[in-house]
Amino acid sequence: MLCMIIAGPRLPRNDIDVYLTRLIKDLRKLWEHEVDVWDGNLQQTFRLRAMVFCTINHFLAYGNLSGYSVKGHHACPICERNTSFIQLKHGKKTICTRYRRFLKPYHPYRRLKKDFNGSQENESAHRP
Repeated sequence: MLCMIIAGPRLPRNDIDVYLTRLIKDLRKLWEHEVDVWDGNLQQTFRLRAMVFCTINHFLAYGNLSGYSVKGHHACPICERNTSFIQLKHGKKTICTRYRRFLKPYHPYRRLKKDFNGSQENESAHRP
């Protein structure tokens, strides 16, 4: 398993490819050409191929790595064009709302009004 943390006071932003270039080159080599590797336990060599299976990121890194917009009116990668949002009056920020529809139909949070803009959530989640 490979874990990578990019240290520093600022995000690499769109220059993330500078950090990932070496990794991508090595993975491409391992996938396309295969490499003979020694297995110390079995005392023999085997052909190794490698790929990125999944990544775990926070939401902003997800947007940076995938090229998906995680800001604005359609920021939810599940809802996409059906994202429910409100625009804050003084902060000029966009807030995605109505995520309670992804909970089970009788979840207690669906009935809470006071903590969620004074309304219950009755709509069910749509298929992505």
